Amino acid sequence: MSKSNTLSFTVPNDLKLKLDSITKIGHYDSMSEFLRDAIRTLLSQNKDLRISIAYNLFKENKIGLGKAAEILGDSLKDTKELFENR
Repeated sequence: MSKSNTLSFTVPNDLKLKLDSITKIGHYDSMSEFLRDAIRTLLSQNKDLRISIAYNLFKENKIGLGKAAEILGDSLKDTKELFENR
């Protein structure tokens, strides 16, 4: 697994109340575990968002084509064609 980073963000009070309940109800051991799972779920269900992220990271030379294909769940050939048409 890659190195971890700490993020800080602001949420509305109603969302904070819900987030505070996460560990109390026992579905997750920590808020961080819940948020990681929520983000992974969102990304897995939103291909357009994954395409935008992968393309941006590739364009900025932060990842190679292979990693972009992995993010998209596509072949190298399909990823290359997709990026050439953007």
